[in-house]
Amino acid sequence: MRFRTVLAVTAATATLGTVSACDGKSTSATGQHTSATPSAVVVSPVAYLLKVEDATAKVHSATMVRTVTVGTLRQMRIAGDVDWAHGMQANVTMSVKSSAPTPMKVRSDAMYLKAPAQKVAKLGGKHWIKEPLALLAAQGAAGKAATDQLKRANAAMAVRMLIASGDLRKVGQEAVRGATTTHYTGTLDTAKLIATRQGLTPDDVKFFKKQLAAQGVADAHIDLWVNSENLPVEAQEQMQTATAKVTRTTYFSNYGVAVDLSVPAASDTYTLHSVTGGNQTGTA
Repeated sequence: MRFRTVLAVTAATATLGTVSACDGKSTSATGQHTSATPSAVVVSPVAYLLKVEDATAKVHSATMVRTVTVGTLRQMRIAGDVDWAHGMQANVTMSVKSSAPTPMKVRSDAMYLKAPAQKVAKLGGKHWIKEPLALLAAQGAAGKAATDQLKRANAAMAVRMLIASGDLRKVGQEAVRGATTTHYTGTLDTAKLIATRQGLTPDDVKFFKKQLAAQGVADAHIDLWVNSENLPVEAQEQMQTATAKVTRTTYFSNYGVAVDLSVPAASDTYTLHSVTGGNQTGTA
């Protein structure tokens, strides 16, 4: 059984990552955006940053729907409740293309993947597969970047990165899924990321450069729609990795939702201790 690929890919994409986006009341599958010419952000970047950080810190949870397209062949959809009060934790379902959704739980120390029904017997009757984050981190640079991302993710990091890049621009007011929002845009250039009092700390810069380098990303174009409460409504990311173009679109709803952070019973959990190619070993 090969679970490493599924779990590693999910860890890298199910988190809020470089961009978080949230909406209050979703009514359609795609947002309707009016055209406008970008202009420099009028408000102080520091004031804007503090407003976003304060608003997202107070709610620290939401329901997320994210679609990830890699190249022209592979599409992943991740949906569920997320909590970023202490690093990213979540209860989501993941589906690739037209496959049936697979339940997954992300916790501070491990990920739990619901086993396919046809695999339960091979797992000794257990219904959940547990992969400790330490095991994921040991799976090369991408795995380490994914676990670091889980620990640091929060809903304000995208804005902080845009401010630090010096390319945060205000497009104007637009309607997204029935909500009135302000559209911000910018291109994050990895080489130009610097630590400033207005954006990233030296540790932030080191982390993000390592994270983007692990994915082979030189720059990323980011669009962010924010509501009147200084909470993101939608985010779109486009980046070219070493292997393909990646597009991510994320919506959130139900800010402040109570996220159940319990874990599956140990008696119903198969724990991975090693993953090598198509082989794996584990115990409850």
